[in-house]
Amino acid sequence: MDGPRTGGVSGRIAYLAADGRETGRERFEILHHPGGHVLRALCEIDDEALLRDVTLAMDADWRPNDGFCRIVKNGQPLAAMWFDVGAESVRVTARIGQQSSNELHLFTQSRLPYLGLHPLQGDALITAVRGTDDPGRFVGIDAVTNSVSPNGDEACRAVPVRIEVAYIGEETISVIAGRFDARRYAVRWREDWPAADLWVRGGDHLFLRMRWALVPTTYELTAFQELSA
Repeated sequence: MDGPRTGGVSGRIAYLAADGRETGRERFEILHHPGGHVLRALCEIDDEALLRDVTLAMDADWRPNDGFCRIVKNGQPLAAMWFDVGAESVRVTARIGQQSSNELHLFTQSRLPYLGLHPLQGDALITAVRGTDDPGRFVGIDAVTNSVSPNGDEACRAVPVRIEVAYIGEETISVIAGRFDARRYAVRWREDWPAADLWVRGGDHLFLRMRWALVPTTYELTAFQELSA
């Protein structure tokens, strides 16, 4: 698996309607340390009055150690969930609205390879698990998510899922942030949903662009900065 870039990267992703209007945004940082990586992301969806705050801690192979997701909608707390990933389980503590839930244990056959908490840069990190072998073939990746809705704000709970991901190939693309040598993937979160087209930068899996027929929105990197060690 490709090694991390020194230091990390920060960036901004725009949610763009068909007419080019910005309907939301995500600000994120990926920070590298000797034992792994940390992702921090703050997401806003204007039309839904939704704010999502996510932190993911991962090992050197981009596998999750733990994650936190807080969702505020219409100015009110909707959910706050903490996921602790062990060798054969995921322990989840949550507050949904004003109600705290009992601690939940989800048992897994092996260490969970991916934790999906809905930031776009987090979506891009599933490509670290899929890799680049056998182009065109969808591979199922076991995961746990906080919601199976498109915006990640409905029926919030710990949900085991299997995400299908195909590596398509290498492309050079231009986005608002610049021109990149990219890896293209197709990601299918549910059998009844179309696959999304996703482009990332090789090495650190920096999100570049996503198109998804399920929603009339294009997601595109608008700015980024390499962070020194």
